[in-house]
Amino acid sequence: MHEIHETPGQVTFKTAWRDYFKGYFDFMGRTTRTGYWWAMLMLIIVWFMPFLALLFAQAAKVQLKTSSALGLSIIVIGLLGVFTFMPTLALSVRRYRDAGLNGRGAVVLWLLNGFASRFTSGSQGRAWTLISALIGLTLFIITLLKTDTLTTNSDNPLVAFFLRKSASQPGRSEH
Repeated sequence: MHEIHETPGQVTFKTAWRDYFKGYFDFMGRTTRTGYWWAMLMLIIVWFMPFLALLFAQAAKVQLKTSSALGLSIIVIGLLGVFTFMPTLALSVRRYRDAGLNGRGAVVLWLLNGFASRFTSGSQGRAWTLISALIGLTLFIITLLKTDTLTTNSDNPLVAFFLRKSASQPGRSEH
Protein backbone atom coordinates (compact mmCIF):
# COMPACT_ATOMS: atom_id res chain seq x y z
CA MET A 1 0.00 0.00 0.00
CA HIS A 2 1.25 3.47 -0.87
CA GLU A 3 1.60 5.63 2.23
CA ILE A 4 0.63 9.25 1.73
CA HIS A 5 2.85 11.63 3.67
CA GLU A 6 2.73 14.95 1.85
CA THR A 7 5.28 17.64 2.60
CA PRO A 8 3.94 21.19 2.96
CA GLY A 9 4.98 23.50 0.14
CA GLN A 10 5.73 20.61 -2.21
CA VAL A 11 2.24 19.51 -3.25
CA THR A 12 1.10 20.29 -6.79
CA PHE A 13 -2.25 19.67 -8.42
CA LYS A 14 -0.82 16.57 -10.11
CA THR A 15 0.64 15.07 -6.92
CA ALA A 16 -2.55 15.80 -4.98
CA TRP A 17 -4.68 13.99 -7.56
CA ARG A 18 -2.21 11.08 -7.73
CA ASP A 19 -2.16 10.81 -3.93
CA TYR A 20 -5.96 10.88 -3.88
CA PHE A 21 -6.09 7.58 -5.78
CA LYS A 22 -2.87 6.01 -4.46
CA GLY A 23 -4.11 6.57 -0.92
CA TYR A 24 -7.44 4.83 -1.60
CA PHE A 25 -7.32 3.01 1.75
CA ASP A 26 -4.52 4.97 3.49
CA PHE A 27 -6.03 6.49 6.63
CA MET A 28 -2.75 6.83 8.52
CA GLY A 29 -0.71 9.16 6.30
CA ARG A 30 -0.79 12.93 6.08
CA THR A 31 -2.46 15.29 3.59
CA THR A 32 -1.61 18.99 3.61
CA ARG A 33 -4.14 21.77 3.11
CA THR A 34 -2.91 22.24 -0.44
CA GLY A 35 -3.17 18.53 -1.23
CA TYR A 36 -6.65 18.32 0.26
CA TRP A 37 -8.06 21.35 -1.52
CA TRP A 38 -6.50 20.48 -4.91
CA ALA A 39 -8.18 17.07 -4.69
CA MET A 40 -11.46 18.66 -3.60
CA LEU A 41 -11.34 21.10 -6.53
CA MET A 42 -10.91 18.21 -8.95
CA LEU A 43 -13.75 16.30 -7.29
CA ILE A 44 -16.03 19.31 -7.63
CA ILE A 45 -15.21 19.51 -11.33
CA VAL A 46 -15.67 15.74 -11.81
CA TRP A 47 -18.99 15.73 -9.92
CA PHE A 48 -20.25 18.84 -11.71
CA MET A 49 -20.30 17.12 -15.12
CA PRO A 50 -22.73 14.27 -14.27
CA PHE A 51 -24.98 16.63 -12.35
CA LEU A 52 -25.05 18.96 -15.34
CA ALA A 53 -25.89 15.95 -17.54
CA LEU A 54 -28.63 15.01 -15.07
CA LEU A 55 -30.04 18.52 -15.28
CA PHE A 56 -30.10 18.38 -19.09
CA ALA A 57 -31.56 14.86 -19.00
CA GLN A 58 -34.33 16.04 -16.71
CA ALA A 59 -35.04 18.96 -19.06
CA ALA A 60 -35.07 16.55 -22.04
CA LYS A 61 -37.45 14.23 -20.19
CA VAL A 62 -39.88 17.08 -19.74
CA GLN A 63 -39.54 18.14 -23.40
CA LEU A 64 -39.35 14.74 -25.12
CA LYS A 65 -41.26 12.57 -22.63
CA THR A 66 -38.35 10.09 -22.45
CA SER A 67 -36.32 8.97 -19.46
CA SER A 68 -33.39 7.00 -20.97
CA ALA A 69 -30.88 9.86 -20.58
CA LEU A 70 -32.14 10.47 -17.05
CA GLY A 71 -31.57 6.82 -16.09
CA LEU A 72 -28.08 6.82 -17.57
CA SER A 73 -27.19 10.00 -15.66
CA ILE A 74 -28.39 8.46 -12.41
CA ILE A 75 -26.31 5.32 -13.04
CA VAL A 76 -23.19 7.42 -13.77
CA ILE A 77 -23.70 9.44 -10.59
CA GLY A 78 -24.17 6.25 -8.56
CA LEU A 79 -20.99 4.69 -9.95
CA LEU A 80 -19.06 7.89 -9.38
CA GLY A 81 -20.25 7.92 -5.78
CA VAL A 82 -19.17 4.32 -5.24
CA PHE A 83 -15.71 4.91 -6.72
CA THR A 84 -15.00 8.21 -4.93
CA PHE A 85 -16.46 7.48 -1.48
CA MET A 86 -13.50 5.57 0.01
CA PRO A 87 -10.64 7.75 -1.32
CA THR A 88 -12.52 10.89 -0.24
CA LEU A 89 -13.04 9.45 3.23
CA ALA A 90 -9.35 8.49 3.45
CA LEU A 91 -8.31 11.94 2.16
CA SER A 92 -10.45 13.64 4.82
CA VAL A 93 -9.09 11.49 7.65
CA ARG A 94 -5.52 12.17 6.50
CA ARG A 95 -6.26 15.91 6.42
CA TYR A 96 -7.76 15.85 9.92
CA ARG A 97 -4.73 13.91 11.17
CA ASP A 98 -2.37 16.37 9.48
CA ALA A 99 -4.09 19.25 11.29
CA GLY A 100 -3.76 17.42 14.61
CA LEU A 101 -7.02 15.51 15.12
CA ASN A 102 -6.76 11.84 16.05
CA GLY A 103 -8.42 9.38 13.69
CA ARG A 104 -10.68 8.18 16.50
CA GLY A 105 -11.66 11.79 17.21
CA ALA A 106 -12.74 12.21 13.58
CA VAL A 107 -14.74 8.96 13.75
CA VAL A 108 -16.54 10.11 16.90
CA LEU A 109 -17.37 13.47 15.30
CA TRP A 110 -18.71 11.72 12.17
CA LEU A 111 -20.80 9.32 14.26
CA LEU A 112 -22.20 12.18 16.33
CA ASN A 113 -22.97 14.08 13.14
CA GLY A 114 -24.72 11.05 11.64
CA PHE A 115 -26.66 10.49 14.86
CA ALA A 116 -27.68 14.16 15.04
CA SER A 117 -28.76 14.23 11.39
CA ARG A 118 -31.17 11.32 12.03
CA PHE A 119 -33.15 13.42 14.49
CA THR A 120 -33.54 16.65 12.53
CA SER A 121 -37.31 16.34 12.32
CA GLY A 122 -39.77 16.40 15.16
CA SER A 123 -40.06 18.57 18.25
CA GLN A 124 -36.33 18.64 18.98
CA GLY A 125 -35.25 18.78 15.34
CA ARG A 126 -33.86 22.30 15.48
CA ALA A 127 -31.45 21.45 18.28
CA TRP A 128 -30.17 18.35 16.43
CA THR A 129 -29.89 20.33 13.20
CA LEU A 130 -27.78 22.91 15.03
CA ILE A 131 -25.56 20.20 16.55
CA SER A 132 -25.08 18.59 13.13
CA ALA A 133 -24.28 21.95 11.53
CA LEU A 134 -21.74 22.80 14.26
CA ILE A 135 -19.97 19.45 13.85
CA GLY A 136 -19.89 19.90 10.07
CA LEU A 137 -18.53 23.44 10.47
CA THR A 138 -15.89 22.18 12.91
CA LEU A 139 -14.72 19.52 10.45
CA PHE A 140 -14.64 22.09 7.64
CA ILE A 141 -12.56 24.49 9.74
CA ILE A 142 -10.12 21.68 10.58
CA THR A 143 -9.47 21.25 6.83
CA LEU A 144 -8.40 24.91 6.73
CA LEU A 145 -5.89 24.68 9.59
CA LYS A 146 -2.13 24.50 9.15
CA THR A 147 -0.24 21.27 9.72
CA ASP A 148 -0.08 20.24 13.41
CA THR A 149 -2.20 23.20 14.59
CA LEU A 150 -4.34 21.03 16.87
CA THR A 151 -1.60 18.92 18.44
CA THR A 152 -1.38 19.05 22.20
CA ASN A 153 0.87 18.31 25.16
CA SER A 154 -2.08 17.90 27.51
CA ASP A 155 -2.43 14.82 29.69
CA ASN A 156 -6.20 15.27 29.87
CA PRO A 157 -7.71 11.98 28.60
CA LEU A 158 -10.54 13.71 26.72
CA VAL A 159 -8.16 16.07 24.94
CA ALA A 160 -5.76 13.19 24.22
CA PHE A 161 -8.66 11.18 22.80
CA PHE A 162 -9.44 13.83 20.16
CA LEU A 163 -6.05 15.44 19.50
CA ARG A 164 -2.64 14.04 18.60
CA LYS A 165 0.32 14.53 20.91
CA SER A 166 2.78 17.23 19.88
CA ALA A 167 5.98 15.89 18.42
CA SER A 168 8.92 17.87 17.17
CA GLN A 169 9.03 17.08 13.49
CA PRO A 170 11.47 19.22 11.55
CA GLY A 171 10.17 20.40 8.22
CA ARG A 172 6.48 19.92 9.10
CA SER A 173 5.53 23.59 9.44
CA GLU A 174 3.23 24.94 6.74
CA HIS A 175 3.53 28.49 5.51
